[in-house]
Amino acid sequence: MKESNMPKADFATSIFLIVFGGAILYFSIKMPRFAERHVNPYSAPGLVPGLLGIIIGSLGIILLVRSIIRKGYKLNLNSKTLKTFFTDQTTIRIIYSIVVSVAFWVLLGRIPFIVVTALYVIAFIIIFEYKRNERLRTQWKTLLSAVIVGVLTSVIVTYTFQYLFLVNLP
Repeated sequence: MKESNMPKADFATSIFLIVFGGAILYFSIKMPRFAERHVNPYSAPGLVPGLLGIIIGSLGIILLVRSIIRKGYKLNLNSKTLKTFFTDQTTIRIIYSIVVSVAFWVLLGRIPFIVVTALYVIAFIIIFEYKRNERLRTQWKTLLSAVIVGVLTSVIVTYTFQYLFLVNLP
């Protein structure tokens, strides 16, 4: 990316970070606090995500102010810039990430958490490590490692949150 386009990229990124940080804060507030168990409020599972949401949102605001000072709000959108943006490999990777994440969110609660998490990790590894121009036979190690890492990650995350943090998973 050209240096001259950075304020524009910062402007768009800052808006995303502000919204994302706000969403994290909102959902962390909705998490159980275990007040009925008379647990120390500093051990509530939503505390760390809430603080991270505040930090992400605050940094997004700082980035927004910096991009406005550098006139990043002048996006100059036209068909050529949009075509360049949507055919860029970075944009395509972000779109893949969003699609896989939305699929995870849609499946969450319909399929057990441990299975959805394994599928999520496996999908990410395959999408970003699989080489489309090579034969499937030569990439069996990539596919096998995707399954192993996905299953191990899913088991570790599930048991950590259920038994260590006492969070009820969908």
